[in-house]
Amino acid sequence: MNNEQSSLKRKPSVWLGMLLYFGYLAIFFSTWAINGVDYNRIGENAETTKLWYAFPTLFGCSFLVVAISILGWWRIVLFDKSKSGPQWIWILPVAMTLIILNNFLGMPSGKLSPELLLWSTLGAVGVGFGEEMITRGSMIVGLRSRFSEGRVWLISTLLFSALHVPNVIFGLPMSSMPIQVLLTFIMGSGFYVMRRMSGTLILPMVLHGLWDSSLFLNVATGGEASAVQFAVYPLAIACLIGVLLKNRNTELES
Repeated sequence: MNNEQSSLKRKPSVWLGMLLYFGYLAIFFSTWAINGVDYNRIGENAETTKLWYAFPTLFGCSFLVVAISILGWWRIVLFDKSKSGPQWIWILPVAMTLIILNNFLGMPSGKLSPELLLWSTLGAVGVGFGEEMITRGSMIVGLRSRFSEGRVWLISTLLFSALHVPNVIFGLPMSSMPIQVLLTFIMGSGFYVMRRMSGTLILPMVLHGLWDSSLFLNVATGGEASAVQFAVYPLAIACLIGVLLKNRNTELES
C-alpha cells in the first residue's frame, strides 16, 4: 500500500463527492438567505462584500476543511499522479493572469478602502478554495472512481455550472441565467484544464479567486473591467480540446 492509499480514511466514491458538493451549497445558500442577499448588489461596497461574498464562501470552506480531513482526501484532491495536455495550453493561465492584473490596475484606487480590500481578499480565498474543492477537487476524485476522464470533465463542469442556477432566486434576472450558466461551463472547463496541465488544484484555486475578486472590486470601486476578459472563453475551449485529444490518444495507446 502506497502513502496515498494509506492516508485515505474513506475510499473515494461518487456519492461522497456529491455529499461534499451539496453540503457546501447548503451552507452557502443558507447564509445568503439569512443575510438577505441581493445578487445584483454583491460587491457594491465593503458591507455587501462581507455578508454576501466572504461570509458564505468562508463558512462553506470551514465545512470542507473538516470533511476533507475526516475523509483523508487532502493529497488526492490537491494533486494528480500525472500531468496531461500539450505545453501550449499554458497560454490559458498566463492570459488569465494578465487580464486579472489589468483589472486590478484599472480600478480607481481612491475608492479602495482597507475594509473593502480585506473582505474582497477573504471572499477570493473562499471562492477559490470552496468552488474548486467541490467541483474540481472532491467531485473529480469521486467521479474518477467510476467514470472515464472525459465524463469526469463533463459531469464535474456541469455541476459547476449548476451551482449558479439558484442565483435567479436571489435576484439574477431569469433572462441572464442561461448565458451565465454557459459562460461558467466554459470557465469551469478552463479551470479543469489548469488542474490537468499543472497536476494540482492549487493553480485553478488561486486564479479562480483572483479572477472573481478583480471583477467584484471593479464593481465596488466604480471601475470597469476590460472587455478583453472575454477572450478567455474561446481560449479555454481551445485548450480543453487540446487536453481531451491528448487524453484520447493516451487511452488509445494504452
